Amino acid sequence: MANERQNGIRPVHYTPPEGVSGTVEALSVRELLARAGPAEFTGTQRLSFDVLIRVTEGVATHTVDFTEYALQPGDVLWMRTGQVHQWGDLTAYDATVVMFITDAVFASTHEALRSTVAAGRNHWAASALAPTGLERAFRHVVDLASNPVLRPDLRDLATRHALAATLVELAATEPGGELPQAVPPDAFVWFRELIESDFHQTRQVAAYAERLGYSSRTLNRLAHEWTGLSAKELIDERVVLEAKRALVHTDLPVAAIAEELGFDDPSNFSSYFTHRAGITPGRFREQCPRG
Repeated sequence: MANERQNGIRPVHYTPPEGVSGTVEALSVRELLARAGPAEFTGTQRLSFDVLIRVTEGVATHTVDFTEYALQPGDVLWMRTGQVHQWGDLTAYDATVVMFITDAVFASTHEALRSTVAAGRNHWAASALAPTGLERAFRHVVDLASNPVLRPDLRDLATRHALAATLVELAATEPGGELPQAVPPDAFVWFRELIESDFHQTRQVAAYAERLGYSSRTLNRLAHEWTGLSAKELIDERVVLEAKRALVHTDLPVAAIAEELGFDDPSNFSSYFTHRAGITPGRFREQCPRG
């Protein structure tokens, strides 16, 4: 954590303000800016909690892992734990902001979400959400989170249920506004989760297959079916993303980045990155300015 701070990616943890209890907090961008101050929203951050933003007025820009989103009223952005992001101009818009720690999501909700959220999508356009009840759902979370009548433990429980309903409704909405016709099987979901936890240690499909108790052929079939990529390409995609984060947002030498990503030789890492990103690590660092 200290190394990240020194090298350009600032870890941000959720600490509720005095008088606020529970695992979910809802407020407006203006309230958030007034409470924390402009300096809190500068530079590149890696969150240890999730943030939902629903723009209510103005136009926002927000960058999540090298993708810049131009947010219009009604748009929703979901930043997930561990993602690297940069805030835009918080004075240019207002929005409902819901912050929650991982434990705020019930286990049953998490099980449902993990098979419906397509490839960890971050952005939903207002046009796709118009037929849904997302505005009402967000308002319900805000109302419960700030309810002064409910006992704190009951307020937190009610807010978590409202959050669960909001996330499920959001996750079930496809970009075109249609509900998905099917959900990925558990084996594929488990594979994606294992990549997230193990990509620093191994890049071999066979190792993941052995851990999961499936064949490499099965993982490849599922990967192609649900993403159009091979199992190896999914693993490589995650490794390259983390490499890009380190190259752009830190001053770590390429050799140190290679070591953190499990490469025994910097030249092997450079060849690996160049082959998959189409550019050398050094050149990528030069061409992609730090946010």
